[in-house]
Amino acid sequence: MDIATAIPLTDKILYLKNIEIFTDLSVNELAAVASVTEEAAFDENEMVFREGEIGDTLFLILEGEVAVIKDCNSEREFELDSIGPGDYFGEMALFGDDRRSATIRVKKNARFLTLNKQELQEIVREYPQIALHVCRVLSMRIRRLHGKISDQSC
Repeated sequence: MDIATAIPLTDKILYLKNIEIFTDLSVNELAAVASVTEEAAFDENEMVFREGEIGDTLFLILEGEVAVIKDCNSEREFELDSIGPGDYFGEMALFGDDRRSATIRVKKNARFLTLNKQELQEIVREYPQIALHVCRVLSMRIRRLHGKISDQSC
């Protein structure tokens, strides 16, 4: 993972505004989130993280594309989704102490903003409505992914 060049706070706010889990937040809320994000870059075929690892970071995709992979067993993978700019992954790590539920592999060189669990918890103390909005969006996403898994199980 390479640390990317610094993105100005105003640009981070604009990026966040275009990501589903943050679209309805106020400018003050977006600024609070943007101020604690960090930047990261990964090359094609690089693993961002593997299923089963402990995680505490949300990744917001600025550029590139990643595959969301379920490791059914050592000989077979199932690609749950392919996601790109404006999307996100790793969100389950923000709300629980569980291990990563899928592997993320970069399909096209990618740049991300990252948000750490502890940083988000501090922001939510000041802006509790952020947590409510994020939970609502995540619930919809879980339902959609559950449908995909039900249609094509491992």
